[in-house]
Order: sequence, then C-alpha cells, then structure tokens
Amino acid sequence: MTHRASTRRAFTLIELLVVIAIIAILIGLLLPAVQKVREAAARMKCQNNMKQIALALHNFHDTAQYLPEGMVQETGLFAPKDAAGVHYHRRTNWFQSVLPYVEQGALYNLYEADRTQYIHAMTSAIVTTPISMYTCPSDSNSPGRGANGGTVAFQGNYAVCAAGITWNGLVPTNVGVATTNTGGMFAYDSRNKIQAIPDGSSNTLMVSEGIIRGNGTGAWGELGGYWGGAPHGAYGFSTFETPNTGVADRVYSCKSTTFPNAPCENGNAGSLPGRYAFARSNHTGGVNAAMGDGSVRFYNNNIPRNVWQAMGTIADGQAVNIP
Repeated sequence: MTHRASTRRAFTLIELLVVIAIIAILIGLLLPAVQKVREAAARMKCQNNMKQIALALHNFHDTAQYLPEGMVQETGLFAPKDAAGVHYHRRTNWFQSVLPYVEQGALYNLYEADRTQYIHAMTSAIVTTPISMYTCPSDSNSPGRGANGGTVAFQGNYAVCAAGITWNGLVPTNVGVATTNTGGMFAYDSRNKIQAIPDGSSNTLMVSEGIIRGNGTGAWGELGGYWGGAPHGAYGFSTFETPNTGVADRVYSCKSTTFPNAPCENGNAGSLPGRYAFARSNHTGGVNAAMGDGSVRFYNNNIPRNVWQAMGTIADGQAVNIP
C-alpha cells in the first residue's frame, strides 16, 4: 500500500496582509472607545474632586458662618498679625482656609505654626506638598509647579468663582478678579454668606477648573497658584468669557503664552490692566463646575455667554435658564 504525504498550504502574502489590515482596523475602532472610557472616568474623578471642594467650602461656612475670603488683603481688616503687630501670611487665600476640611489638618497645622511674612516664602515642606483632590486627572501637567519666591510650589486645577463682572442693567463690564467687589462669591476680603446670596446658591457658580500651562518657573498669577499668586488673580476664575474661550487669560506673568487651548498674555510685562483667568479644561467640549448649593455639573463650551456671566455673579437679578 502506498501512502501519500499530506501537504499544508501556508498563508500567502496577500492573505497575511489582509489579516494585518483587519487587525489594524479593529485596533483603530477600539482605541477611540478606550480613550472615551478613560476620559469619562477622568471627568467623573474631576467632578468628585470638585464636589469635595464645594463640601469643604460649605463645612467652613457652617463653622465660621461665612465663606472664606477669595484672598485676604495683605494688611487689611482680616490680615493676621503676630505678637509684635507685624502682618504675616500675606497672600493667604481660600485654599489655605479650607485645608482642615479636605483631610489636610496636618498641613494646616504646619501652616498655622509658621509666621513667615509672605506665604510664597514659607518652608518648602509646606508649599510644595501636592494635594490630589486639587488635581484633575485629565491634565497631564497636574499637579502643577509654579515659581514662588524661589520655591517651586504646588499649583492645582481648581479655583473659586470671582466672576470679575459689574453690571449696568444687562450690560456687563470686565473688572478683573484681583480686587474687591468682583461680583462673584469670592473676592478680596469677601465673607459672603450662602443664605444671603441674592440670586440664590443653586443659580450661582462656586468652583470650576483651569489648565496648567506646563511646569516652567517664573510665572505669577496663573489660576491655581495658591502659594503667592492670589493678589494677581490666581485664587479665582472670571466668567466674563465662556469656558475654554479663545480670549487670552491676562495674568501677571504666563508660564507660556502659546500653550494649547489656554492662550495667555503677560499683563505685567505688557503694562496691561486687569487680571483674569477663564474656566478651562482638557475635557472634551466643556468644563466641570460646582454651584453654590454643592451640585456639580458639566457645562458646554457653547453655553450662552450672557447665561455664563449671570451664573458667575451673585446679585445680577437676571432670570436665566441654567442648562
């Protein structure tokens, strides 16, 4: 009996290329879905961070019977003094005030025990400590680092609402955020009471987010620069322009003036008036924001400008349909 040896046909080059092409197509279809899932998770984490910060502000309010100042004026009515009557902790802002309410009691105790005149010159063990609750996972540069008196200090993504607007009837004027009476819940030496907000806490913005423009040194006043940048507007965001606007932020000095999706101009170097930064994020299509009642929502970049402006101010008296 004769036996015939079986033969096995190998893949042809064309068949192999077809298989590779199919695999490439499947990967191409899968990657956007994975990216969407990651971004959804990051956005949810960001919203949770904001919720915790809003709750911390409410807990501070419950204890003190007012919201913390956006920034304490350096030698103003609420500025602390040592036993010799010398002001210390200049440039303190809401960030330091709520540390005990975001599970940072140990850091707050170190801060309180220190008597350095300006907070940006405090020991690096205090100012360089990152706090994860203040970092947005969608921002690859977070936690940020900024130049503060030679110390590369922690910079976060979140800021309180200063609004930076005054109204003449229905006409808004940009007044910046580095002053008193900026129209929002927070300003210099503001001690607003939630129950006394004329427009209602559920209609008024409390917290939103911003983009960190890399981690280079030499910049002052960019949003989230908690250690020293408050008098230059770093404590709060303006609602004069809508989220992720193409209008440049105007701060004391920028880390970058050409950073993607976050234009900036050097107000000090250019002798430009006013200091303001707008709500920005790396989330697709908008930003997260917490209202005065503690609720957190996602706001589209296309929100009507007049609605966003009215949401930022506490006493504009306008009836708006908030998305």
